[in-house]
Amino acid sequence: MGYLDNSTIVVDAVLTKQGRKLLALGQGLNISYFTLTDTGVDYSLWNPDHPSGSAYYGEAIENLPNLEALPNSAYFMRNNLLSLNREVKSMPYVTLDGFGIGQAASHNWDLGNTDTLIISIILENVTTEEIGWQMVVPDSSLITVGGNWTPSSIGGNVQQYLNEQEIANAVVYEAPGSAVTTVTINRNNTATTRTLILTFISKSTGAYKHYNLTLARYPLSQV
Repeated sequence: MGYLDNSTIVVDAVLTKQGRKLLALGQGLNISYFTLTDTGVDYSLWNPDHPSGSAYYGEAIENLPNLEALPNSAYFMRNNLLSLNREVKSMPYVTLDGFGIGQAASHNWDLGNTDTLIISIILENVTTEEIGWQMVVPDSSLITVGGNWTPSSIGGNVQQYLNEQEIANAVVYEAPGSAVTTVTINRNNTATTRTLILTFISKSTGAYKHYNLTLARYPLSQV
């Protein structure tokens, strides 16, 4: 990982595995859309009391270093900039099992629970999630994700980061938008009580929420 300073105007692009595949096949990328993000911007640095006047209120923000691009939005473009209808008065946000803004979404999956857990996902203040969802599972050995969710390919800097952090079982799952309102999870064997933090991300808005899942030892017969 590196930083880009603001001494020159830089466009830093990193191709995904799919992009490299297209180039290897001699095909063009044909980029039609792009997404902007303000991840890494600290708005608390805005200074309306700057002695040099209003042109310098955002000087500290403009001088912030920017992270190099990563080829997976689940780890980098967490705060997408987006356009909403004029009638929208509130920003979209994610609720998980009814837990919304300011509420920690969690579930204690103890031995009295069923093997299967269903988590309800809603994108509030938007009619529907049109593009789809991402779910980051830091350790896929603990649970099996079913339904419409499929693992997405991870490569490049993201894969290198996971390897360096020794997160061998991390998986990013994806699902289509309007068809998905739940995720079905089957519990795998765990020798001890474990805690798993799942992250759900709206691909159209960048809104996301964490789900803290505590897994008791399972099955009970384990020693």
